[in-house]
Amino acid sequence: MFLKVAVKILLLAALCFILSSCLNTEFKQYSFKINADGSGTGTIKFINIVSEEDEEQNVSTTDFDTLINNYINGTTFEEANPNFNVISKELFVENGVLNGQVEFTFKDFQDIGFYHYQRSEHAPIMFYLGALSEIFLETDGEYIGGDEESEIPMIVWTPGTTEFTFKTAVKDEMSNANSLLDLYNLWIEVNK
Repeated sequence: MFLKVAVKILLLAALCFILSSCLNTEFKQYSFKINADGSGTGTIKFINIVSEEDEEQNVSTTDFDTLINNYINGTTFEEANPNFNVISKELFVENGVLNGQVEFTFKDFQDIGFYHYQRSEHAPIMFYLGALSEIFLETDGEYIGGDEESEIPMIVWTPGTTEFTFKTAVKDEMSNANSLLDLYNLWIEVNK
C-alpha cells in the first residue's frame, strides 16, 4: 500500500508543475484539510514561477504561453493529477514575483500521498516527501527525515489532526531563471 502511494506521488511530482522542460517554480506551499470520511480540500501554491534558460537561450515567452494555454486555461494539470477535482486555478503577483495557486477537492487522502495506518484514531498521519524530489523547508507537523540517505523524508502529524501544511523548495539555483512577471503584467493589460 505504501509503495503504491509513493509511486503515485512520484508521478504526481514529476508531472505536477514541471510544466515543460524550462518552466519551474522556486517554492511550493501545500495545504490540506481532511474530513472524517477521508475526503477533503487542498491548495498548492507555486511561489515565484520562472522560466529556466534552454541551452543559455531565454525561452520565457514560450514558457509563459505554455503556462497560460496548457495549465491555466487548459487541462494539463488535471490530466496529470486525476485524484484532484480542481475547483480553481489562478496566477497572481505577491512579494514582487509571479505565483500560481490550484485549489482542489479529493475523495480519499490516501490517494494523494498521505498514509494513516488502518485509519486508526490512535495512529499518526504521515506524508512521504521522498517521491516529490523537492527540498523540505517547513511544516506544521514534525519532519522526521534528514540529510542521510538511510533516513526517510516523512512528515508526521499527531492523531486527530485535520489540517496539514508544508513548504518545499523546488528550484534552489536561480541563476539561469528568468522571471515571468513582465509577461504576466503585459498579458493582464492586453486582456483587460
